[in-house]
Amino acid sequence: MVVQLPIAKLGSLFIKTLAKPMAKRVKHTFKQSQLTQNILISVGQTSHVITTRMTIWSAGYKVRSIQALDNEKALSQGADFIGEAFIFGVGGGIVIWEYNKSKEKENKKEALAKQEEARKEAIVVNLVEKTTALEVNQQRLLQALERIQMDDKPIVKRRSAWFL
Repeated sequence: MVVQLPIAKLGSLFIKTLAKPMAKRVKHTFKQSQLTQNILISVGQTSHVITTRMTIWSAGYKVRSIQALDNEKALSQGADFIGEAFIFGVGGGIVIWEYNKSKEKENKKEALAKQEEARKEAIVVNLVEKTTALEVNQQRLLQALERIQMDDKPIVKRRSAWFL
């Protein structure tokens, strides 16, 4: 029995492993530019507001006001969020790719099953046609035999006397 290595699974695991250092690189790169810093601060503030609201609501209290984070903390939290979103995106992409791959495999298997069923059905139709043709030929032969038997009169030969 030949053992197949799950190359696709190993490849996707390798990509997931590479996603973490890439996420750190993305975070570092985003922190360099002033434009992306403003975006990260905005994302960090929004993330802070949402998580704080959910924490307060889960404790059973009402939210009155949430203080904004200072820019360094918001920048750090925004960068962390972007890094996690990158990792999540890579993981989600791999899951979607694996799903599509298994769906293609399943569709291919169904197509082969349909082809096999069509082939078997064609064989059955062919056998039914041959059986019908044989039955027709059998009926013709039986009718011909009946005609021969009706037309055939027994011929009685007289034997010569000297044989008796």
